[in-house]
Amino acid sequence: MAESATSILLQTLKDLVVYGIKMNNDAALELDLLQKELEEMNNYLQKVSEKKSGKEFRDCENDILKVVYKAEDLIESYVTQEKIAQSRTINLNLCKINLVIQMKQLRMRELRPTFENAKSQLAELSTSDESAARTKSVREVDPLDEKTVVGMVDEIDRFINDLTSSSEVEAICIVGMPGLGKSTIASAIYGDSRIIHHFPTRVWVNVSEDYKKRDIYLNIVKGFIDRDMSASQDSELARIAKKHLSQVKFLLVMDDVWTAEAWEDIKKALPINQGSGKVLVTSRHDNVAAHANPRRTVNRLRFLTSKESWSLLQVVVYDKQGDWPKDSEEIGEKISEKCGGLPLAIVVIGGILKDKLSPEETREDEWRKVFDSAESYLLNKDMVERVKSIVGLSYYKMPYYLRACFLYLGVCPKDFEISAWKLTRLWIAEGLIKEEKNSELSLEDIAEENLMELIRRNLVMVGKRNARGEAKTCRVHDVIREFCKNEALSFLKVISKSITTGAFHPEISEIPMFRRICVHSHVLDLLKQKPDGPLVRSFICFSKHEFDAEDNTLQSIVEAFKLLRVFEGSSIRFPTFDPKITQLIHLRYISLATGNLFKALPPIIVQLLNLQTLVIVTSHQTFEIRANISEMTRLRHLKTKAAIVFKPGKSHMGSNNGKVNEKLQTLGKLSTECCTEETLSKTPYLQTLGISGDVASLYNVSCFQELHCLKRLKITNVTSPENPIPRLLEKPHFPPNLETLTLSATNLEWHYMRILGLLKLKVLRLKDYAFIGDEWSADQDEFRNLRYLEIERSNLISWTMKEGCLENLKSLRLYTCEKLFAVPLGLAKSLKTLEMGNVSANAVHSAKAIEKERSGDVGAFTLILAPGTYLP
Repeated sequence: MAESATSILLQTLKDLVVYGIKMNNDAALELDLLQKELEEMNNYLQKVSEKKSGKEFRDCENDILKVVYKAEDLIESYVTQEKIAQSRTINLNLCKINLVIQMKQLRMRELRPTFENAKSQLAELSTSDESAARTKSVREVDPLDEKTVVGMVDEIDRFINDLTSSSEVEAICIVGMPGLGKSTIASAIYGDSRIIHHFPTRVWVNVSEDYKKRDIYLNIVKGFIDRDMSASQDSELARIAKKHLSQVKFLLVMDDVWTAEAWEDIKKALPINQGSGKVLVTSRHDNVAAHANPRRTVNRLRFLTSKESWSLLQVVVYDKQGDWPKDSEEIGEKISEKCGGLPLAIVVIGGILKDKLSPEETREDEWRKVFDSAESYLLNKDMVERVKSIVGLSYYKMPYYLRACFLYLGVCPKDFEISAWKLTRLWIAEGLIKEEKNSELSLEDIAEENLMELIRRNLVMVGKRNARGEAKTCRVHDVIREFCKNEALSFLKVISKSITTGAFHPEISEIPMFRRICVHSHVLDLLKQKPDGPLVRSFICFSKHEFDAEDNTLQSIVEAFKLLRVFEGSSIRFPTFDPKITQLIHLRYISLATGNLFKALPPIIVQLLNLQTLVIVTSHQTFEIRANISEMTRLRHLKTKAAIVFKPGKSHMGSNNGKVNEKLQTLGKLSTECCTEETLSKTPYLQTLGISGDVASLYNVSCFQELHCLKRLKITNVTSPENPIPRLLEKPHFPPNLETLTLSATNLEWHYMRILGLLKLKVLRLKDYAFIGDEWSADQDEFRNLRYLEIERSNLISWTMKEGCLENLKSLRLYTCEKLFAVPLGLAKSLKTLEMGNVSANAVHSAKAIEKERSGDVGAFTLILAPGTYLP
């Protein structure tokens, strides 16, 4: 965390130029010295945070964090004063002198001594001792044992089938998030009679995160040789292990493998292509499974069903099923449901209940008290410690750059599914993502890779996927969320209001100490109490329902949190735009909803010079922007579902005197009347563009082909269907690197598909009669790169295709295509997923024929039929 804070402060120092802050020589010298010390500190923390993670390290880190925060507060408070003074022509020379004095004192009396003290203390720490202690604690608190294998019969059978279906030596992997019971499932498989019969030789090896390869080899060899082999070299031990394994039919369980490197060490002892056996691997990380057996798709261990969760809770509390008080079964089931299908949570809560209730306490009112308190049990000290010891192992083994991103997930409310796009942009605005030197990757690329890494580590779950198969939404289990909140106490605070007492927790009087606050309900009640958050950098509200703000709500937020960087208020409908928001000069991210009268952004919005992401949630069809956003040189994303109209004038986006915005990547969506050469020429680095309006007018625009960075384009026609678009742009006029195209209500004739077929599209969505007519005949070599095709609402009847067309199509989605007679059988060669709804019986028959064609390729094809679809 300290490393992230120093990185943010370093960026703040660089931003002084952006703010137009003029420093005298003494101030400039002092800030330069501060910057050099911070860079030294930052480099040191990056190195040491990957090796040390115990309590002593966290204490040192917190000491550094406090001092860095002091420096940050001092500088940003001064910048705010300076900008206010500039607008009022106030002389701040005295403030500059005070800044120099305070910065020098802070650097010499606090920053440098704290850093030197931390280095001294950390040098004395033994990384190996810490790791051994953490490993030992995890073994001791493992909450699952063989008797708690309740349910999961289908999973166990699946793994046993994979292990026994062939004789070749290969890895079968059990992958899943911490607390799912991977080792417990492996143990059940290891002791299953089918496995014992099939594999005469079975060996179990605990690997762990801090393994030694010689220990792995010795454990295998001990299964065959009685004498002490500890004096042998590693290479000799691996050779002996391989030799003995090649002579038997074996099952080798490698429990808790953390890295691909560990698998490579294991692999040296395996008789690949020489023996007969299997290796059962348990791991938290997808990349281990992908590396160990790239031929198999990574299959994550599922969560328990509601029925399995209830059965497991009964076994934990009463040692067997069926002894739960009959009049309290409904409440017991609800308690188990609160655990979200995670065995760890069920076992720990079950243990707490077992200690709390004696067998004779069987009255329904007693169990109702338990249910009402079930939420608090998730926060119980025992629960927190058990979870910390298991989830914490994953956290402390993360690289430094992932830790803050992971803890940030604590901002999400319970059972909340957050947009991956929103989450990664919040990370960037918070300063948690750093540009990599000598890399072509953007901040967005790095943030998205960080999210994927957390998903591969099974700490974040994918909710929905987009057409490219990437995470569209994601969420975390409540146990993970609570870990993040508890671990990030100095990083963020979630403020909630008690239903019974009406009091806020933490108390509003504590807000002055916080830097990030999350208020997901009763926001207006909190603001009415006039909180003072001079250090608050982030105000986040993920309310389940949109609600109307009062006239002075935005003003209250500005007055309470003057150093705000992030304002997430997409669930708060503001009646109008309050110009006072431009006083928040440090803002990097703002998302807000509009009321009925909030229909435009005024020119003053350009004063938010640091703004990176601007999201407008509105029900209006169009939304005016009266500012020249090209002057907002740091703006990377402007996102709204309304059609943006740049108001005519000397300073608007499409005027000739506008600057080129080299940062803007997202512009969605733009009205067709403003989709001009003047506008697009000022946004040459756009990657995502939405256009809405009279699409026929786009034929006068000839600069689309100049948008070399554009990857995603969405065009929506809002003119009358009786006035169809006469033609489609020819291939040379399309952006050359376009990958995703969505057309909606364009009413084009199907023969224009040949133009799209020549593009290098990977994703194509055709919605609301994008094309009209009875027949689509796809020609040879069209859509060679297309991976995903969606046709929604179409009067298409006949769809034929020639050899070589759509040869790489993996996913097809057809909805409300009632007249379509058949899906081409030629798609069976490549198709992996076919989803259909509201289609004809003949179309379903043709889909079934494709399913039959692929029946020999197990798991390679999935047919999804929406509820109510005809089933032959």
